[in-house]
Order: sequence, then C-alpha cells, then structure tokens
Amino acid sequence: MDLTSFLPQPCLNSKKWIYLIFWRVKLSLKGMENRFPYLGVSTFYKFKHTKKLKNVDAALAGVPFDQGTTNRPGTRYGPRAIRMASQNYGIYYNFEKGAFDLESQKHILQGVNFIDYGDVPILPTSIESNMHMIHDTFKNIIDNGVFPVAFGGDHSITFPIVGAFDVPMDIVHLDAHLDFLDNVANVKFSHANPIKRVSELENVENITQIGIRGFADSKLNYKEAIKYGSQIITAADVFKRGIDTILDEITPSRNIYVTLDIDVMDPSIAPGTGTPEPGGLNYFQVRELLTGLTEKGNIIGFDLVEVNPLFDPAEVTSQLAARLTFDFLGSIFI
Repeated sequence: MDLTSFLPQPCLNSKKWIYLIFWRVKLSLKGMENRFPYLGVSTFYKFKHTKKLKNVDAALAGVPFDQGTTNRPGTRYGPRAIRMASQNYGIYYNFEKGAFDLESQKHILQGVNFIDYGDVPILPTSIESNMHMIHDTFKNIIDNGVFPVAFGGDHSITFPIVGAFDVPMDIVHLDAHLDFLDNVANVKFSHANPIKRVSELENVENITQIGIRGFADSKLNYKEAIKYGSQIITAADVFKRGIDTILDEITPSRNIYVTLDIDVMDPSIAPGTGTPEPGGLNYFQVRELLTGLTEKGNIIGFDLVEVNPLFDPAEVTSQLAARLTFDFLGSIFI
C-alpha cells in the first residue's frame, strides 16, 4: 500500500515523512491498552497474564467447564465473559495506586501483585480427567503460597478446588440452591452436588449456605444438609433480618473458603445463569456479605461460578461478577 497517496504534497518528495509519522503514532499508542477497555488482551482487570507464581499475591484461573450442568449449558464461556466485562474497570487500576473506591474513599488492592493465570485446560467429555486437572492446577497455585481465585464454569468445579487445600476450613456458600444431592442419575460430579462432595472432605468443618430459595431442592436434600450440620440461611432470612445479623450468626473460623453461585442474585440483575430463581439478593447485600466475611476469619480462597453469557447479551451478569470479585479482593488484601 502506498501511504504517500494520503500525505500532503510536500511529503511526496521524501519517504522520511512517512517514517516520522509512523514512529509518532507508535509512540502515542504506547501504553494505550490500559487506557481503553477495547484495547489489549482481555485479562481480568488487565492484570498481567503469566504462569510464573514467584512473588505473586493472588492468581485468577478460569475453569471453562460445564459438563456438570443439568439445565442450560454455556457456563464454559463464563471466564472469558467476566474477563471482558472487567475491562471497563481495569482501565482505572494501576499497581502503585490501586483503584479508588469512591464510596469508601479508599484505594483498594494498592501494591497487590495479582496475575491472570489463564485457564485450566479442559478436555471435552472427560469429566474425571478434568476434575484432576482442576485440582492439580489450583494445588500448584496454593502450594506456591498464592491466593487462588476461580471463575467457572459450573458449580462442580468447587469440589476439586477445595480438595486442593490441606488445612482445616469452613465453607461459606452463597447460592439459590443447596447443591447437596448425593448424585444426579448416579452421577457424583455435577453442579447439583459440589457441597455434598465438599462435606465429605476430612478438613472441611462448618458449612454455611446463604441465599437458598425456590423449589429445586427436595425435602430429602434439605434433610441431608441439616443432618450434616449445615447452617442454612434463606434469601428471605437475609431480607428480614439484615446483613449485620446474618454475619453475626456465622461461626468464626481459622480459615474460610467462599464459593459464590451467581444465581444467588436476583435474575433481574443477573439473568445470565443456567438456573435462575426469583427472589434473589441484590448487589449491595452480596457485597456486604462478602466484605463482612473478612471479619469472621482468614479467607483462603474464592470461586465465582455459573455465569452463563449466552443468556445475557447485555453482559450485565458478567460485569456484576467482575465487580463483586474486585470488591471482595479489596476487602481481603488491605
């Protein structure tokens, strides 16, 4: 292509003007990928993508797995959608200053070395192999002393992640459903039973389930959770008693792992999920629950699952997921 055809006539006598314009444009674009959401590779909040875990505080890994889905598939696209939605916030973050939270009048995640670790390799149709792959990926992150964050994928990914820890812990589970079925048509690993599987781990102690509602859980399923000793707090309980009361009822713990199914939110603000249920919580309630958990014990890991962008073309569910993750991390790393 002859660029001289687009230049003023005085420039036609020398190609040096072409090179001068080229270098000026190149220099002006340097670093621009952090100024606009549509430029650069879509990592979470524009954090650096790397597999190197040395001197890293926290790492996000996507788990594009939805073979445990019993209703609407598509959560395998969740990690990518959340990363893309996070670009709107990532342009306001930098390592030295963090991000300014106008409501709290504080900078959060200032000086925190957070990386995007990429995705867990997922093999189509091979559930057992994928469970091992998820476990091994997060065990590597944990063994390197790095705080793990996971984006699903369906809720079945929680079990292999929790299984990668070897310390005593409590589980705080935010969800519309108990996920306490022993099996679905004799399948032990699905998004209907991760909390049941987690309850069978020796290092898991107390389980608190918040936001539960609807008709998807049978009485037998409910009794199974109660028999284990799970503390069940319905969505109606949250609305009636308030966040402070709910937080007071959660048993303090040495270590807490948090798992958040996006369907704990009301579908009016989070339609992009496989099993939506009316009567869910709002953004402020979930944010206050998450940030309040840091007063109950040491948060050792976090996953956010069941974002299904195929059912939300406006991408508000993905944006909500990205924002809640950043809110929670900002309350953990202070």
